[in-house]
Amino acid sequence: MLNKTRKNKTRLNLDSNKTIALVFLLIIVIGAILLALPISHNANTSVDFLTATFTATSAVCVTGLSLVDIYSTYNAFGQFIILILMETGGLGFMSIISILFYITNHSNNIESLSLIADSIGSDGLKTVSRIQKRLLIGSFIFEGIGAVMLFFAFFKYYDIPTALWLGLFHSVSSFCNAGFDLMGITAPGDGLMVVNNNPFILITLSLLIIIGGIGFVVWDDIVSSKRIREWSVYTKVVMITTPILILAGTILFFLFECGNTDTLANMPLGTKIANALFQAVTPRTAGFASICQGRLTDSSIALTIILMVIGGSAGSTAGGIKTVTFVILIKTIISSIHGRKKTILLHRTVTIEQISHAYTVACSFIMLSILGGFIISSSSDVSFIKGFFESTSALSTAGLSLGITASLSLLSKIIVIFYMYIGRVGLLTLTLGFFKAKESSAIKYPPARFLIG
Repeated sequence: MLNKTRKNKTRLNLDSNKTIALVFLLIIVIGAILLALPISHNANTSVDFLTATFTATSAVCVTGLSLVDIYSTYNAFGQFIILILMETGGLGFMSIISILFYITNHSNNIESLSLIADSIGSDGLKTVSRIQKRLLIGSFIFEGIGAVMLFFAFFKYYDIPTALWLGLFHSVSSFCNAGFDLMGITAPGDGLMVVNNNPFILITLSLLIIIGGIGFVVWDDIVSSKRIREWSVYTKVVMITTPILILAGTILFFLFECGNTDTLANMPLGTKIANALFQAVTPRTAGFASICQGRLTDSSIALTIILMVIGGSAGSTAGGIKTVTFVILIKTIISSIHGRKKTILLHRTVTIEQISHAYTVACSFIMLSILGGFIISSSSDVSFIKGFFESTSALSTAGLSLGITASLSLLSKIIVIFYMYIGRVGLLTLTLGFFKAKESSAIKYPPARFLIG
């Protein structure tokens, strides 16, 4: 009976993973078809199917990379389609994940992120119903508040209907960590650089990005708990790591760019800090750019890549290897340096299986990013660092670019599309534990001693 239950659970997990991948592929195809239709384009503009597919994939995978300026290319209908794709890719994806996670993974399966199990009751469908309700209601509340705040900010520059639409679009885009903007209405191709002198807009967008990137599981844990000490270990790690990364990133970007005349040097102090904060937040993984990424110092480019790799938290709209994975890796390295055989995190032991999973995710991510960098740099005639930045951005669904996206070769565009897809679907489902290889017990091999280092 026990074996039968395990077989059914394994089959359900595999079917769930395939369902998620196929459903999102279907959404991308539908979105691409709609965005390729003339009714989605502005007058005297046309979009080929590859460009439409690139945009649809970027929207569904909440990345933000684009081959064209969104406002200049797509009319109101096309922009609305992109907004729906972003919302579906962000909240819709997490709705599917949450249902499958809470129904199928009340076990000690570490690939299912058992670190967060402490914050969840075992009341089955009641838990799912609660999570789903809070996810949707909470998301719409945050997006609504953000839309209102941004409306008043944009109302200074545009009429009421335009300000309303810009407020709603950018609120959804930032909360879902999508990174699409409509600032082509003022300066096509410049993105949020046209409002980098407005700290209110930058801080509002930053808050929405952070809230969306922390994850609905964390917020549910916070709402459900009366005291901080009742939070799960996972929630505590996320809530400690997130502000540290933001603060460290802000300070470092400020130091690296405060003397750069192409970025922060000519800004007032308050505006410098707001842009440094925004640059620290957006790589994890929103894709907005308030300063030209191609004019950053080498140190800032390296820091941006690191933040893109780390990403946000599991169970959120963000990508990357995730914050807790990063913390486990760092703690394991520190423990190993000190000769400790166990990794302890907030007075809890991190199992070997957890550590192995963290290394698998991180190493797979880095190797794919490097491979993508080689392919892009060789096929598009750009430097490796630019190709590596682009592939990392796509795989982490960060959406930032050093200005080469529009000039990519056909092969590079296909690679970026593929990376955005697996970055949102493949690596996330791997992180949540839908893949678990079945070890063969038929053959046993003797251990060997290898020289490491």
